[in-house]
Amino acid sequence: MFKKITILLFIICAACQTTKIKNDSYKFSSSVVELGSIGTSKLSYNLNTFEPKGLPKLENNIRVEIGVVPYNKKLNQIYKSKAKYNQNQTKVAFIDSLPIKPELVTIKILDIAGLVHEINSDYNADILKLLTDTQSLKIISSLAVSLSVEEIAKIRQSDAYYLTNNQYKKYTIALYKTGKKTDIIDINPEKIVAYQASSFCWVKSGKGTWSVADIVNEDNKCTGITTSKISEKKNNKDLFDM
Repeated sequence: MFKKITILLFIICAACQTTKIKNDSYKFSSSVVELGSIGTSKLSYNLNTFEPKGLPKLENNIRVEIGVVPYNKKLNQIYKSKAKYNQNQTKVAFIDSLPIKPELVTIKILDIAGLVHEINSDYNADILKLLTDTQSLKIISSLAVSLSVEEIAKIRQSDAYYLTNNQYKKYTIALYKTGKKTDIIDINPEKIVAYQASSFCWVKSGKGTWSVADIVNEDNKCTGITTSKISEKKNNKDLFDM
């Protein structure tokens, strides 16, 4: 009986650390996270933690999807509890009785194929080695952030958005309008409300080398010929050839 109660409490506490935004599950964390960063993601002492291990170099811009959603009471409650762990966190003026609510911005990697190409490229050989050696790392694929009214206005005036890497190990969001760059938005850690982590799917080439084939939500499975784990076991054909 005690064991069942403990498990139930753990599930409830874990649920308190997640929320639905635009029908997608996001995690709350006191850890510093950055869109596109690679690291370890886990639930520890009923708190989501993410420990960054590396940032892929982006030679090409990666298209992202940006959405603007109203802030709600549940988000505000958990965001305030998150602020206890980070005194520098941006404050959100949320009053439930007011008709006009603050707005939250979601930024999600859209061009998965482009990001996979970047990770597999020669200039990210160190990142690929880290991934193949550990096989347990995740990538931050989406963020929910609290931006200023001015920044949200700039987003609404744009029609395309890209994750860019113009500085050494520093990402920004570039805003475009009719094919021309109009502005950039710097996502400070203090503005981040919640995040999504995704897992890597692998494929083996004819030469026997492994590379990233896909990036999927950590709750989803790898599909097709891709696999979530690298296996060096020899198949029956290999044994017959020996």
